[in-house]
Amino acid sequence: MKPRKKIDNEKYTDEELKQALIKANGQPTKAAEILGVTYPSVYGRIRKNPELEMVQKAYRARTFNDVSNLVSVVAIMGVIREPLTDEDGTVIPNQFREVPVDYRTRMTAMQTVLSTFRVEDGVIDKLDITTAGSPLAQGITIEVIDKREQVRTDNDDNTDH
Repeated sequence: MKPRKKIDNEKYTDEELKQALIKANGQPTKAAEILGVTYPSVYGRIRKNPELEMVQKAYRARTFNDVSNLVSVVAIMGVIREPLTDEDGTVIPNQFREVPVDYRTRMTAMQTVLSTFRVEDGVIDKLDITTAGSPLAQGITIEVIDKREQVRTDNDDNTDH
């Protein structure tokens, strides 16, 4: 069996990789595509260089913030900004029109915003039953009793007795 051809990972400089990461919004697969090299080459170089790792994380965080801001506007305002194009279909920089968003999309956006930010705001989906930070000595049983038939409705007020 022939040995695999070794890929020369040094065909690009750290500065070129940094610029590719910036252009690719911190996505190493896209940066590799921009440079015309393999993803493992880019990934390995990023992990060996703290400055490149910082650039990757910073641009990914910026992209996350941009997307979360967009989703928040969709959820709250009910519109999305669509880029304007010229007659040839080329996007005109910094020119947008506001397009209304349907209710279902807004509700989905609201769920996304809530699930994204609730952890930062201290909201979690966990119930911790302890005693002064220690686990309970014995297990407990929680029983849910269905009493829907005993719930009053608006029709109950309109009945003749």
